[in-house]
Amino acid sequence: MLHPDVCGGSHDGILAVHSLSKRSNLAGYRCAFVAGDRSVVAELLAVRKNLGLMMPGPQQVAMATALSDDAHAREQHARYAARRDVLRPALEAAGFRIDHSEASLYLWATRGESCWDTVAALAELGILVAPGGFYGATGAEHVRVALTATDARVAAAVRRLGA
Repeated sequence: MLHPDVCGGSHDGILAVHSLSKRSNLAGYRCAFVAGDRSVVAELLAVRKNLGLMMPGPQQVAMATALSDDAHAREQHARYAARRDVLRPALEAAGFRIDHSEASLYLWATRGESCWDTVAALAELGILVAPGGFYGATGAEHVRVALTATDARVAAAVRRLGA
């Protein structure tokens, strides 16, 4: 969103947040940074001082190390893509339609029923998903299937779906 082709060359009013949770598999570290409009970033820095939001030194070192190495991020991206490549067709073969899931860590799946009915049906198979209704009214008939589960759990879900 900060690329000139997207923002028209101006970062005015734009604040981008980048987390290393999924990129570098650092979810528990709570490592992220913000970039964009200098005045908005300056306001955040001023507020941060009063809220005690200073990131501890070990986290800063882990974040700097992760940001200096793109190879592990490419490996993580490939891992998610491989999980998508097996999980998506298994869900589709089980009667699901996948919507708006081209480049995320999740598959948004629907069978055209209440998300809660889908959650219950998948839970009976031992597959845990998030009800789309948690994310707003447009998700009422979808479930969010995470690609962040281990390869073994994804393979088990594929088997349980009958694929």
